[in-house]
Amino acid sequence: MYGDSLELTDPHTWRNIRRLRYVQRKDWLEKNLKDLIKILEKLPLENLEPWQILGQSCIDDNLYQEAEQIYDHLYHKTQKCHGDTGQAAYYRGITHFLQGRFQDAYKDFKLSRQNDLQSKTFSGPSARAIAYMEETLFPTRDIIHRNHDKLVKDINIPRNLDHIMGPNQLRTIHKWNSASPLYSRGISQGGGYFLTLKNSSGHTKGIAIDPGYDFFDIFRDIGLGIADIDAIIITHDHDDHTESVEGILSLLAKYNDYNEQHKTKVLDIFGSAGTLLKFHGLLSATDLFGNREINFKLLIPGSEITEIEGQSLLEKHGFTISVKPAFHTECWTSQESAVGLVLHTTFPDPKNSDNLKIGITGDTHYKIGLGREYKDCGVLLLNIGSVEKEEGKYLTQHLGMLGCINLLKEARLGKPLLAILTEFGEEFSGKREIISRILENWAQPMSGGKKSELRVIPADVHLEVRLSDLNIRETDTNVFFPYNMIEIDESDPEVLRYKFSG
Repeated sequence: MYGDSLELTDPHTWRNIRRLRYVQRKDWLEKNLKDLIKILEKLPLENLEPWQILGQSCIDDNLYQEAEQIYDHLYHKTQKCHGDTGQAAYYRGITHFLQGRFQDAYKDFKLSRQNDLQSKTFSGPSARAIAYMEETLFPTRDIIHRNHDKLVKDINIPRNLDHIMGPNQLRTIHKWNSASPLYSRGISQGGGYFLTLKNSSGHTKGIAIDPGYDFFDIFRDIGLGIADIDAIIITHDHDDHTESVEGILSLLAKYNDYNEQHKTKVLDIFGSAGTLLKFHGLLSATDLFGNREINFKLLIPGSEITEIEGQSLLEKHGFTISVKPAFHTECWTSQESAVGLVLHTTFPDPKNSDNLKIGITGDTHYKIGLGREYKDCGVLLLNIGSVEKEEGKYLTQHLGMLGCINLLKEARLGKPLLAILTEFGEEFSGKREIISRILENWAQPMSGGKKSELRVIPADVHLEVRLSDLNIRETDTNVFFPYNMIEIDESDPEVLRYKFSG
C-alpha cells in the first residue's frame, strides 16, 4: 500500500517509517500492530533496534497505548530470557506517564533503576525520572489534593448569614471606584454592596450588588461564603461593578458539584443590557445533573420587577425592583444602558409612613429631574465618581459634586434621608468626610426653619447600616447608633471610622 520502502514483514525497512506522512504512519502502526508484535517476538533479543523504531514512533505520534504494548512485550521477553529489562521498563514507564498513570510509571522507573544499579549505572535516565516524580510531581499533586480538599471544606461551611449579619442589614463592601484597583499601590479595594432582607417566609436572604474588584475577598473576611449569596444585582457592565461576578459563578459551580447536601443552589441575577452581553456565555450554566444554576432578569429603565421564573420576588427575596434610568455608557453595548434602582422592602421606613425604599443611583451623570426618581427613598446609595474638572460643566459619566447636590435636592428636599456616598476616586483620599459634609450642607433647604434629617455618610468597607431603624454600627464598639448621631473619623485617610458623636 505504501510502496517498497516499508514492508510489514521486513524489519530492516521499518526505519523508513519516518518518511511517511503523519496520518499514513499512524494508520500503518494502528492497523498492523498485532502483526508487528508477532514479528518482533520472533527476533533475537540482541536486535533491539526494530523494537525501538516502532516503540518510539508510537510515542512520538501520541499512540501511547500501542507503545505500551510494544514495550510490555519487550519487557516480558527480556525477563523470560533473563536479560536486562531496564530499558524496556524505562520506556514502558514513559508510556504510562504520558497516559497520566503516574504510579505505574513510578514502578517502572524503579524497576529500571534496579537494573541500572546492578550494572553500576548510577546516573541513568531512570534515576532522573524517579527524582522528578519524588521531588516535584508527587508533592505538587499532594498540594493540589490538599487545596481541593480545603476548597470542598470551605464550600461546605454552613450558611452564616443570620449569625454574621442578620436580616435587613446593608454593608458597603467598597472603597475606591473605577480602574484604580488595577494600578493602585495602596489598599485599593473596589467591591460593591451586600444587602440582607427577610423574605415572606421569614428567611434571611443575601443580595450582592455590583460586586467589583476584591468583593469576594472582603466578603470572605467578614465570615461569609458562597452559600450566603442568593441574588446578584448589577447596574452596568464595567469591571469595577462586575469583576467578582465570574469568581462567584465559578464558586457556585463548585458548590453545586461538591456540597454535602447534594442540592443545586440557584442564583438569581438581575442585570443591565451590557451585563447580559458580557456574561451571556455563563448564564446558561447547569450543574452535573443538568439542573439550571442561574436565573437572569434583564433590567430595563421604567420596568417593575416583581417576579423571576414565575416566582414572586417578595416571597423569594423580600424585595421588588423599580428600574430607573442612568446616563452612563456601557462597554458591551456602547450605549447609555446602565440603570439605577429602587428596591421596595417589606418593613417600615422608620422615618416615614411607608415601607422602606432603598435607592441605588449606580454610575450616572446628572440630568434635571433624575433625583425625582428617588423621592420616596429612605436610603440612597449615591455614586459621586469624581469632582467637576471644567468650569460650568457637569461630568459626562458621573454625578460629581454638583450632580450629587442637585439629585439630593430633587429627591428629598426638606425630608429625612440617609445618603451613603460611594464610588470615590482615589484622589478623594483624606477628603471623603469633608466632601460629604459639603454635599449635606448644600443640599439642605434654603428657606430655613427646622432642618431635615438629611445626612450624607461617606462609605468605606466598615460601614454597616441596620435598615430597620437606620442605625449605623460604631467601628470601635460594634454598637449601633442613629445615623444622625454618627461622625466620621478620617485621621487615617485610608480607613474611615464611624463614631458616636454624643
